[in-house]
Amino acid sequence: MSGTYSSSEYKFQDVILSIPERGIELDIGATIIELILYESVNTPYITGSMVCADTEYVFERLRFDGTERVTINIASEYDEILTKSFFITRTMGKTKVDENTYAYNYYIAEDIFFLDVLKSISRAYLGTPDEIIKNVLSNEFKRNLSLIGKAPYQSAFNYVSPYISPLGIIDTIRRRAYDINGYPYFVYATLKEEEIRMKSLSEMIENEPVNKTSFVFSNAQNHKNNPIQQLINVESFEEDNTNDTLELLIKGAVQNQYNVLNLSTNKRNKQNRFNITETLDAGPSKSIFNKDFTIEDKTLNDFDPNVVYKLVNHTTMDELGYHDERDIEQHLNKVKSTSLVAALSKKKITIGTTGVFNFHENTVFIGEQINIMLPQFESETKDTVTSGSYVVLETKHVFTENKYNMYMTCSRLTQSSDKTTTVGPSE
Repeated sequence: MSGTYSSSEYKFQDVILSIPERGIELDIGATIIELILYESVNTPYITGSMVCADTEYVFERLRFDGTERVTINIASEYDEILTKSFFITRTMGKTKVDENTYAYNYYIAEDIFFLDVLKSISRAYLGTPDEIIKNVLSNEFKRNLSLIGKAPYQSAFNYVSPYISPLGIIDTIRRRAYDINGYPYFVYATLKEEEIRMKSLSEMIENEPVNKTSFVFSNAQNHKNNPIQQLINVESFEEDNTNDTLELLIKGAVQNQYNVLNLSTNKRNKQNRFNITETLDAGPSKSIFNKDFTIEDKTLNDFDPNVVYKLVNHTTMDELGYHDERDIEQHLNKVKSTSLVAALSKKKITIGTTGVFNFHENTVFIGEQINIMLPQFESETKDTVTSGSYVVLETKHVFTENKYNMYMTCSRLTQSSDKTTTVGPSE
């Protein structure tokens, strides 16, 4: 079953299936019909699927049980090599293609996914959010944390994990983290790195887009045999559940009231109301919601769709716990962070491009901004509503039928036609 599968855009140098417990190791690269790999800013490991054609009944005889290992080495025509190791954790389907062939569809995930299921931890941690996450990644997964840009704003605090998984701890701490402006953090894996990234949303949108030349959707360009233009060509475009104001209100992406009472000091926070335009806005005509909309003679800003009351109990001399803040007014950042995450669902699109550009340039797109240019209707005039800079939230890498495509699911927090926005309110 060994051999190298070649194409014009990629080749599987080798795909080594190993079952150490049974002394099995073989190259299955020639059997792969389709390989899909996923990155997400919400996930600190890579997942995917792999479809294999079995003409020799090898997979049938091996009888997988969901603990098999596979190391994939993919090379591009630019001699760049991508290497990743996975567990084959599940057989999602088995189809009989003809009298002599079965097609198997396997779910694959990095070892972090597998190890997380095996571990349940009750342990005390002390540190800032990035320090605690770094501790968990190092001790439980032997992975390093790469903090990109600014560190979380919180003081060090105590946290005791109540017998939950390592990734449960990491996500609990991540949701507690925010920067000085109240922007949330994401902890995620990339295909190009072994380290796990931690990065704030403000860091993502403050940096310049990674592509100096915009990705362009053009029917004319789709049919030109120009390799340079093909690298920036948008082959498909789709909007995903956008512009739902009611959903934004339900998720807390617009208006919130967050009330905190410290039982030890009898102090209440004075800054208890938050509207997303106070932290993020692109101007009156390009706001994340319609400021002029009225119902019952009131604007959306006059309602309180999300009201929260919280009790805390600590003094300034005490060590801080998970829910505590040195300054009671900083509690409002918790709702700011949640609102900004919810706001990412307002303007989401998915574009499909050739993956060679990603492979050749060795660029990480996940968690970064990209520029996209879409024509207006059938003209070559730029669509200023949809064109602009987007943050990449998910990527899907598809290797099949001699072609490598990359699909990026992106979000824009405003309708600004330049960068996504700048951190801070509009003037």
